[in-house]
Amino acid sequence: MLLQKSIGFFLMSSIETDRLVLKLYTDREKSDLIGLLTDPAVMRYVDKGPLSTAQAERLWRKLMEEFYPQGVDTIWAVFAKDDGRYVGNASLRPRPERQSDWEIGYYLKPAEWGKGFATEIASRLVRFAFENAGLREVYATVDKENFSSIKVLEKSGLKFFRKEYDDEGVFFVYRLEYPDSSL
Repeated sequence: MLLQKSIGFFLMSSIETDRLVLKLYTDREKSDLIGLLTDPAVMRYVDKGPLSTAQAERLWRKLMEEFYPQGVDTIWAVFAKDDGRYVGNASLRPRPERQSDWEIGYYLKPAEWGKGFATEIASRLVRFAFENAGLREVYATVDKENFSSIKVLEKSGLKFFRKEYDDEGVFFVYRLEYPDSSL
């Protein structure tokens, strides 16, 4: 698959939207990411909820020592262009359940909710996946009760694909196929 061959391109990439810039994490953003992953409001609809500080620290080390160096995962820190503040997190990565399916993701600080940033991120990641990564379809998973995120996905062009189940219950899978999949 083209994406596997070009993962190095991802790791050198920053992505811009009208109001945001997505960059690879550096040590400067460690406390920002840990704060995001341990925030109960941010993690309300994510897996088992907020991580402990120790779990978030382990995930940080894994990101820096494995994911980035091995090209396994692409997770970006998101910053506002107007003042450079940390807004949240964005990702394009293989789905844990199906490594051949790539999904977009985003977490935002609560102070940044309701500003259209999530839709801006999701729409740009979809475009990036199709235009730069050569993907023919993109997925996103969402808790069935996370109505705000469901709206974001739908505004970004993704459509309900199916229900799936895990230890925490039911979640929805959304998908968008490349507009001209005959290419």
